[in-house]
Amino acid sequence: MKLRFSNKAQGVRNDHKKLYFFIIAVLVGLITTLQIRSNFTYNGIVTIPKLIQMQKDIDNLKSETKQLKDSTAELSNKLVEYEASLANTGTIYGKMNSELLYTKDIAGLQAVEGPGVVITLSDGLEKITNQMFLDWIVVHDNDVLEIVNALKAAGAEAISINGERIMSTSSIRCGGPTILIDEKRHAIPFVIRAIGDPRKLEAIANSTNSYFDFLRYRGVMAQIHKVENMTIRGYNGKRKLMYQKKINGGDK
Repeated sequence: MKLRFSNKAQGVRNDHKKLYFFIIAVLVGLITTLQIRSNFTYNGIVTIPKLIQMQKDIDNLKSETKQLKDSTAELSNKLVEYEASLANTGTIYGKMNSELLYTKDIAGLQAVEGPGVVITLSDGLEKITNQMFLDWIVVHDNDVLEIVNALKAAGAEAISINGERIMSTSSIRCGGPTILIDEKRHAIPFVIRAIGDPRKLEAIANSTNSYFDFLRYRGVMAQIHKVENMTIRGYNGKRKLMYQKKINGGDK
């Protein structure tokens, strides 16, 4: 009888151990599942618009990466030039000064010379009493602006109007019988000088359906001729950049 009781008790203890192990295994499984779910972010179904947006993000990152690589290469080349200048002359002042002058050229802050064209715009000479037709033969601010834009599109590197250097921030607007260029009043004739390839600049007047054709059709006097060499002075007005500041990176 003692032997039978002992075997039965032993079996009960084994069953209890199995139950304990089972409970522990279940608890460990639940804890592991909860931990995995807490670290998993469900973004929903991947749709075509999401894929398109993801592709755009990838393209933007590639573009930024290329820009950074180009910037790094440019800075590396500049460092080599500085080191060469330092080795040859003992200073990098000459190299930095030439860069400053080049920057001023690009910004339009100093006088430049070169080949190009000279354009002269004047009101028509026809005697017209009707106000509508009178406005038709008068040179307006938008006429001057259209010509300036056409010259820029043709590759003009420097432009002036009646001696006023035109910058990227320059304003050309109506001032009654005159026009205002950066708040300075100018009357006819409007003499526009542009430095660049004379053939390309002259082509804006000879191309079919050009703005020159429209001016001539209206009766406005518009003349253009090539010049082998001319001088355009630098911008001497007020600086207009008051709000922007330099940052690293792209649009935000």
